[in-house]
Amino acid sequence: MAVRIRTRAELVSTLDNVVYRMKSAGERFDQGKLLEAKALAVQIRALLHDTEKSHALINELGLQRDLTWVDTAGVVDPRSTSAAACLTLMKIRSGRGSHAAYVPKLELYPPAPIRTRDGGRIDRGSRIPFDHWWTNPVVKDCDGLMFSRRQLVLAMARHGSEDDDVQTVAAYDSLIASQSLGWVVSSENDWESTSLESNPVMASVRQISYEVLQSIKEQRDVIDAVIAA
Repeated sequence: MAVRIRTRAELVSTLDNVVYRMKSAGERFDQGKLLEAKALAVQIRALLHDTEKSHALINELGLQRDLTWVDTAGVVDPRSTSAAACLTLMKIRSGRGSHAAYVPKLELYPPAPIRTRDGGRIDRGSRIPFDHWWTNPVVKDCDGLMFSRRQLVLAMARHGSEDDDVQTVAAYDSLIASQSLGWVVSSENDWESTSLESNPVMASVRQISYEVLQSIKEQRDVIDAVIAA
């Protein structure tokens, strides 16, 4: 059966729908519905991740070489022995019933410089090439395991299918087993028992969605020009 090729107008409409769905899921996440992180991951995966069966929407639109991506995290410091969740902040409530939870930075990220892949420094919120943005390590757990945006998104989207590569499958399994990151992917009956306060992954995926939407917003003129060409 032949695969139907979508028209440029259909692809643009799909992009607008993805942006709308990500904004809506992000708003629900910010209202406390943290499981919307899964919906965000599914949309990010459709937008950015190629598989053997389908192309990422950005690639179908011919934009893969034209766009750069907002980085609010930087790269995990390889010299540090501490755990790190570079896409998030820690929200601490003191007093009676005190607790700490990971939250996305959104636009409230500190203005300090961040580390690049080659060891240099750039302003937080600068845009970087897609391959660096997608594969840079941004989370490091207490066991020294490191995870990229790609691994976090695909694991949260429960993308444990046969077209995953070995690295993604290993990250998927590590996220399930990691006590220092919490139970990120589980059966549907186990979602309600997820320990959210000790888990930076959902907040990280929310921050990744912010970076994606901000990247599209800042480069909408580039997107429109490529589409119109």
